[in-house]
Amino acid sequence: MLFGDWACTIQFLYRRTTSGSLAMEDIFHWCREGNAFQVRVWLDDTEHDMNQGDDHGFSPLHWAAKEGHANIVDMLIVRGSRVNATNMGDDTALHLAAAHGHRDIVHMLLKRKMDVNAINEHGNTPLHYACFWGYQAIAEDLIASGALVSIANKYGETPLDKCKGHMGIRLRDVS
Repeated sequence: MLFGDWACTIQFLYRRTTSGSLAMEDIFHWCREGNAFQVRVWLDDTEHDMNQGDDHGFSPLHWAAKEGHANIVDMLIVRGSRVNATNMGDDTALHLAAAHGHRDIVHMLLKRKMDVNAINEHGNTPLHYACFWGYQAIAEDLIASGALVSIANKYGETPLDKCKGHMGIRLRDVS
């Protein structure tokens, strides 16, 4: 029975294509799972477009940001991943990091000149998601970086409308 990285290594060797390059599906899996070693190996295999999306338009950066793998997010950004790329729902990595409470990744992305007011297919900004899910510190960080509290989504809701409880009062004070 194989344990730990040995199993990943065997899978890695098995899944190499006949051309010698790694399959795109591997990078999506490794970014979701947080396997920084395999991501680094994949990135070193320069035949790939790290900005290519999966069946839902999620790039490796989208998956790493959504799942909270800051080390992989950093690695992808340093290697040239497009930070403002969107998936099929027009979500950026910042939407996903904000929606899942990954403040360290939000900070990392904001330093890379992300469009803090990017709007997805529902008209939501990253601030809408931070407010909806109750991530007050992330919401405050987004506002401090220029997120607008007045942007209404397709349903007429502003980020402040999405706030729960006392968070709305606090965000009105900081905006």
